[in-house]
Amino acid sequence: MSRWRGVVWRCLAAAVLAAGLSGCGLLLRAPQVPMDALTLPLSPTARSQTLIVLMPGAQEVPQDIVREGFVAQVRARGIDADVVVADAHLGYFHNGSFEQRLHDDVVRPARAQGYRSIWMAGISLGGFGALRYARAHPEEVAGVIALAPYVAPRLVLQDVWHAGGLLRWQPVGPIRPADHELLLWLKGYADPAQAPPPLYMGYGETDRLQPFMPPLMAGILPPERLLAAPGGHDWAPWKAMWADVLDRVPLPRVQPSAAAR
Repeated sequence: MSRWRGVVWRCLAAAVLAAGLSGCGLLLRAPQVPMDALTLPLSPTARSQTLIVLMPGAQEVPQDIVREGFVAQVRARGIDADVVVADAHLGYFHNGSFEQRLHDDVVRPARAQGYRSIWMAGISLGGFGALRYARAHPEEVAGVIALAPYVAPRLVLQDVWHAGGLLRWQPVGPIRPADHELLLWLKGYADPAQAPPPLYMGYGETDRLQPFMPPLMAGILPPERLLAAPGGHDWAPWKAMWADVLDRVPLPRVQPSAAAR
């Protein structure tokens, strides 16, 4: 395992344990090739032009996302999009294959099938994955919804806090990929010369992974793209923020003439 992958894995493991998600132990499943995914089209007879790729948390599986109503919320709002729930579990981050597997097994086939717009969305580990993929492949992503994502070790976030937020923060000393690279990419959202995918990001108000929001992203993202809900690192705030963000994002809606597809 490379030093970079090892550091990322240790940070993720610590974040999962800190959030109280470990249960009887940190579950590490073997990565599959291709990555498994649940495909949930809007219609059994026609394909939408938009695809939402959803990713679960560290201790969840795709069926949990469906059971908790995330796909039903998309349907209830008449959003004209198919949904894929990718089983992007911790094993892919542990062996460093997450971006490649998601790209080769989910995104590239979706493009080949004709999807023009692909949104990345996830909770907890899935939110971290959505950010990571958008950073690696911004040209493939129409937008990102990251709910309660891990973004950096807590000591680094304290430095950001003391600096007054990402807008004013600069890393001290050498750039460490696992500590700094995602934060530096997020900081780029304030640079008009850059054009990263639209990002909607949020945390439960008492989430132990909550990186001192809102000062972290103050001046980086507009207020309408910052989400919050009462609660910690759990389904209730995730579902509340998901319902909220689906009312905000510029996703296409089913036209009355297409409702019976």
